[in-house]
Amino acid sequence: MRVGSVRFRSCALVLSAALAGCGGAGSLPAQNGAPDGSQIARSHGRSYMSQHFARQWLLYVSNSNGIVNVYEYWQHALVGVLTNFEQPAGACTGNSGEVYVVDYQAKTISEFAHGGTKPLEVIQDSYQPLACSVDLTTGDLAVANYGETYANGGPAYEGDGNLAIYIHGKGKPTYYGTRDDHFSACAYDDRGDLLAASSNGYSGYYYGDFAYLPKKSKSIIAMNLPGPNSTSSWNWGFVDGIAYDGKDWIVDDHVLYRYKINIKAEYVDTIKLTVGSGAGGIAVYRRTPKSPVTQFVGAIGDYSETTDVGYWKYPAGGAPYYEITSNLDQPDGVAISRRQK
Repeated sequence: MRVGSVRFRSCALVLSAALAGCGGAGSLPAQNGAPDGSQIARSHGRSYMSQHFARQWLLYVSNSNGIVNVYEYWQHALVGVLTNFEQPAGACTGNSGEVYVVDYQAKTISEFAHGGTKPLEVIQDSYQPLACSVDLTTGDLAVANYGETYANGGPAYEGDGNLAIYIHGKGKPTYYGTRDDHFSACAYDDRGDLLAASSNGYSGYYYGDFAYLPKKSKSIIAMNLPGPNSTSSWNWGFVDGIAYDGKDWIVDDHVLYRYKINIKAEYVDTIKLTVGSGAGGIAVYRRTPKSPVTQFVGAIGDYSETTDVGYWKYPAGGAPYYEITSNLDQPDGVAISRRQK
């Protein structure tokens, strides 16, 4: 069991009232045709997107200060911002490049068109969402709800969370989970099966469990993910990211652990990172929905409050080949939206 969690840093998600004390994004310097700070200021805090880049591959990065940065994926240029969030956490994308951003504090899931600045739809969640994933075979949206936070004048208590599945991303969800579930990450594979992590904690200590929801199943299955030298789950802390590479599952816990899952999970290998990931979700790059993963992006985190976003070659791992280091405020969720024709 490890102490603390990178995700619950100085702007802690559980104690989100501290958000007002977080630093702002500061000025937004122009880079490679991106909007500069004066352009953003003239928009009076409204969302902005450079139309020159609107149809390109885009990277969305949510920040603890309530702003989602939008970068041109290949040039790494800041080309827009989405505002009016309280505490955006995870993000995910669908087949048409649509982007969902979950807001932990506001309890909302906002859908944007690729390069869009106004929500197509805002879903009011009854819980506090941390992550999401889109089933590319159906368009269904899965949301990992961590659960309500209660204080009542005493220490914060985290109520039960769940997995919420929205058919085609619409309507009322179907909820899955058991008592004491606090879901922090989830991802679909290419068949429509869902893997999720439930990271429970008390007084800064976290321990992880996993749940598996096969396609068309009416109940989740408790899933044991063995370690490199163990037949059972080992010391999982707060799991920040899950992804699928077209063949194996990826679980991000400052290194990447890969698994095959049928009825049981089989450990495949470990991809080491010389700069720690794990501060938020991870997003994998696939040229087409059926192409192999060749790189991934993740918020770089350790216990020294690092606020970078890194690009890694996959499955090489090691050191990131590029890092975004400016205009960030404790980045959390990341999502890659495919170029639109």
